Amino acid sequence: MDRPNRGRVWQFADCCVTVTLAVLAQFREGGRMHTPRHFRTDDPAREARLIRENPFGLIVSAGAGGAGSDDGPAGGIAPVATHVPMLRRPGPGGPPADDEPLPGTMIIGHLARINPQWKALRPGQPVLAVFLGPDGYVSPTVYGSSPSVPTWNYAAVHVTGTVRLVDDRDEAWAIIQASVDATEAYAGTDWDRTPSVQYIGKLLAAIVAFEITVTEVRSTFKLSQNKPAETQRRVHASFARSRHGRDRELAALMADMLDLSA
Repeated sequence: MDRPNRGRVWQFADCCVTVTLAVLAQFREGGRMHTPRHFRTDDPAREARLIRENPFGLIVSAGAGGAGSDDGPAGGIAPVATHVPMLRRPGPGGPPADDEPLPGTMIIGHLARINPQWKALRPGQPVLAVFLGPDGYVSPTVYGSSPSVPTWNYAAVHVTGTVRLVDDRDEAWAIIQASVDATEAYAGTDWDRTPSVQYIGKLLAAIVAFEITVTEVRSTFKLSQNKPAETQRRVHASFARSRHGRDRELAALMADMLDLSA
């Protein structure tokens, strides 16, 4: 669904959704995510681990209209985004270690050729890759005090970089293989792709592989660090006993990052 004054999102599913205003604002400001000091991390390995464990991200780029077009608000450029799996490019020795700094490394993925987003990508063009970790709603009832307001805890990593479309068939094939290897390892399913190699090869014409050279990484780990220790423990306990798996993942992250001892 094209809306000339809104950001557009392409998905492999049949429906399209509007990019959140927050992401669009960050893209216009150069891809820099606002992170209050309470929610910052000084551990790059934690950021890399979030990307590895949550590879289904969002690639955001400028629309096809170009500067001065009427493609976006007030004649600007409407960002376009696609939900797509992405991962750090493996080296000769395999996947990069989490403690290897992200800047200077590569993020790889692919877009469907029918998706018009790739047609607007130029060599060296800045793009934004967004990776969302666990997230969960915090009800005021959890705090046990009043007045209070609801909030949302979450972890996210934003990667800014320059994009390169991969024209070489062998390199594109290598990116597909690396993507399959990484996701199969993560899922623990150990799929043997040998019988499907020819079929996959035929599908290469239907995709456009890309590589992002990482220039900057920003992250937010909003885990109630700005709350008293007792409140943090209450929030953690609420997530830990939740019926939602994502909440329990958030509880595990809180336990890993915060001192929750009484």
